[in-house]
Amino acid sequence: MYIAIASMAGALSTAHAVVLFQLETFDSPTNWTSGAQNPSPPVITFNTGPTGTGDSSLQITSSPGSGPGSRLIAYNEVDWAGDYLGAGIHALTMDLRNQSSISSYIRVAVNGPGGWFVTPAQELGRFSTWTSASFDLTPGSLIDVGGSDAAATLGNVTEIRILHSTTDSFRGETGLRTLRVDNIQAVPEPSVGLLALGAALFSFRRRKD
Repeated sequence: MYIAIASMAGALSTAHAVVLFQLETFDSPTNWTSGAQNPSPPVITFNTGPTGTGDSSLQITSSPGSGPGSRLIAYNEVDWAGDYLGAGIHALTMDLRNQSSISSYIRVAVNGPGGWFVTPAQELGRFSTWTSASFDLTPGSLIDVGGSDAAATLGNVTEIRILHSTTDSFRGETGLRTLRVDNIQAVPEPSVGLLALGAALFSFRRRKD
């Protein structure tokens, strides 16, 4: 992950203005939700993150049936809204854990002036361990699910979603599932992010020596 750089950029983050290397660790209240009618909305759970004790994560659940809460989905219209292209954000990385008895197919969806777009799905096997995932948010990588202009949407994202769907959809699919999410971060091209992180760590070591 890019935690070292995120700590330097975090102070610049403001609501409705996503910034490069923005990081969400779920150690404080969050603006992720799934609608007022969902009886089991996304919730922060303590000591459940990748590093165990002291590390929180976001738990997203869905229930059987077809009513409110039956789709595995969480969305945010506050902290992760803004101009992804202008900020130089090309991907979102995050840690994921599927705690369901069946595989889950996780996508990120974005909405804005150009309409809805989703990323290709990343499969998480049943009862998976924590897995680091990267979702490409460059215009050419996104799948049109009712949108017309990916660049326009990425230039002014008004809503972002994390969801399960085996098909190209921003709505999510029904079924009994539990997903944990942690360490969501806005990053540039992965190779650029790794180089920047390496430079930051090298500088830290030099100062320490």
